Amino acid sequence: MKYHVLMSEVKFEKILVPTDSSKFSRKALSHAIKIAKRLGSKIHVIIVVDSEDFPPGMLLGLLKKDKKLEESIAEFMAATKTQARREVLAEAAICKSQGVDATYDILAGKPVEMILKYAKGKKIDLIVIGSQGLRGLNKLKVLGSVSRKISESSPCAVMIVH
Repeated sequence: MKYHVLMSEVKFEKILVPTDSSKFSRKALSHAIKIAKRLGSKIHVIIVVDSEDFPPGMLLGLLKKDKKLEESIAEFMAATKTQARREVLAEAAICKSQGVDATYDILAGKPVEMILKYAKGKKIDLIVIGSQGLRGLNKLKVLGSVSRKISESSPCAVMIVH
């Protein structure tokens, strides 16, 4: 894909790339890097640890106030955040290896809400997001519900990459 952009017309100084390490988010990162190189933009790579990704048994156990289960959930969250950190660091490193300034963050919550909150808070100019992603422990595909909701509610321009 070629980007024919007049530098005087577009000012995408801050580009947000939400990632989940799916092939779609990797393609989105690739497109964001091309845009950032051309415009001198900074890329913000984020990953959202979704509380809905808990195994169902853990969620039911929360209702019972089981101490052992609470410890298991804490361990699960720590492991999930460690994996998320590895993924987001790798993607930020890809940006830097291509000569693009990048920062990263790990957020916890509902993906759509957290992505939109980050974009608004950091005054992001462009969100580049994959058309589909990975969800849940089994990494089941969702039909683009996150990217669709982001495009409908974003405070800035959105590029959805297929």
